[in-house]
Amino acid sequence: MGMLLVIDIGNSSITTGIFTDDRLLGRFEIPTRSPRDVGYYRGKMEAFLAKKSGEKPLDGVIISSVVPELTDTLARSVRGVSTGEPVTVDSLNSGLIFDLERPEEIGSDRVANAVAALDAMGSPVAVVDFGTATTISVVRDGCFLGGAILPGVRLMGEALHRGTAKLPAVDLVGETEGLVSPVAALGKSTTMCIISGMIYGTAGAVERIMRGIEREEGCVFKVAATGGYSSMAVRYMEREYFLDPDLTLKGLRLIYERNA
Repeated sequence: MGMLLVIDIGNSSITTGIFTDDRLLGRFEIPTRSPRDVGYYRGKMEAFLAKKSGEKPLDGVIISSVVPELTDTLARSVRGVSTGEPVTVDSLNSGLIFDLERPEEIGSDRVANAVAALDAMGSPVAVVDFGTATTISVVRDGCFLGGAILPGVRLMGEALHRGTAKLPAVDLVGETEGLVSPVAALGKSTTMCIISGMIYGTAGAVERIMRGIEREEGCVFKVAATGGYSSMAVRYMEREYFLDPDLTLKGLRLIYERNA
């Protein structure tokens, strides 16, 4: 395979990457909120392609989206940058089997994560995506078994601020960026109490859910971590993990190859 454009439309950001064979040449993000028109996204994509691919033609484009109203807009924005139509990820073209009540409801980002984790780590494996929502996706022997979904780190803070009279809004990245020592579990200010609850609460919830899944399934799962808050959250997990912020993009590449 030559050059491939991969686009992951998430609830917080649209992440775009370009691969040559299996090597990720670069990536950039656009906020999902305040959606724009086709021309805006086309300009962003063309600028990125000019910087990363130069004059080399693209072999294809693949899109994962959990924001339905943006899927067609992004597909139209990249139409014509390759010889074929953009491929959109769903449960039918991933190569996975789904032991779910409604496979069509599964987020395409979770599907891509599962494909990449299986390729990198083998079976059985669980993917924890610390994004807008924190999701756990469990795969064994090529079968997507299910998982769990809980509010993401940022959503926890936003809910506390909106639902109370006095608790402040907390910018978790801004508050913790550059800290030399780890965040303490015992908060000494209201802000640090909130941060403790957000970080330790998320890490603890993931650990507890994984223990329950392993007891129900009768096996131990390897864990892959990804998502915007992954590098922060995994520091407070006790189990071993494989951290890859680009896991979703790599899964999109693998799914494209299966459908090429």
